[in-house]
Amino acid sequence: MLANFLIGLREGLEAALVVGILIAYLKKVNQGSRTRYIWWGVWSAIALASAVAAFFTTTSFKLHGKAEPFISGLLSIVAAALITWMIIWLSKKARFMKAELEGALDRAIATGVGSLFLLAFVSVGREGLETAIFIWNGALASGGTSAVVIGTILGLLVASILGWLLYLGSLKVNLQKFFRYSGAALIFVAAGMFSYGIAEWQEIGLLPGTSSLLFDISGTISAEGLLGSILKGALNFTPTPTVLQSAGWLIYFTPVSYLFFKKPKKVAVKA
Repeated sequence: MLANFLIGLREGLEAALVVGILIAYLKKVNQGSRTRYIWWGVWSAIALASAVAAFFTTTSFKLHGKAEPFISGLLSIVAAALITWMIIWLSKKARFMKAELEGALDRAIATGVGSLFLLAFVSVGREGLETAIFIWNGALASGGTSAVVIGTILGLLVASILGWLLYLGSLKVNLQKFFRYSGAALIFVAAGMFSYGIAEWQEIGLLPGTSSLLFDISGTISAEGLLGSILKGALNFTPTPTVLQSAGWLIYFTPVSYLFFKKPKKVAVKA
């Protein structure tokens, strides 16, 4: 639940910031009467993402044989890739988000109300569809949907409240630090998703090494116990990882951490 709460909070806050920037800019340029088209796009995007998430989570457990581990492994790797893109992009490009959105909004205003709707729909819909994939991946990994959905919804609700308070100006949050710390935590989450995908493909023989365990601490941390369940839900932890699964975790974690924490090069100014 913790991992899904964090994902919902981060995705939701990004979407809330986008909506806040769009509406604030419309009012700034005396186009406040057109905010309803932004909201139509937002609610349409939310409806689409909710429908996709509901379809995924209600049909995933009807897969039989090798289909479920294959799809689960594939979605785990896709989810890890999406999280990677999200945290790296935000760490490097978030400071330009406002200017880029305002430029896109200027073009949308000139084009017409349909473009305003589409801009909001695409901006929020991308976050929503990513969240839907994360929910499905979490449901497959944990074997149930309730905790995953509750955690994600709580994260989205908190993000909505924070976004609204930020828009009203009553809450001051250092967004750079928030995205920095949450991004660092999500690297661990994504590494766990990536290694879980490897384990699922090993289960059906798509990858070798099922019997080659790196270690076995199931006697200390049971997969069915409270601590094991918490670690599995948050980080896809297993007390019996294979060598390939552990190598995959490290191969993912090392370069992504480097890219995330690497400081951008300073551009030399010519005299």
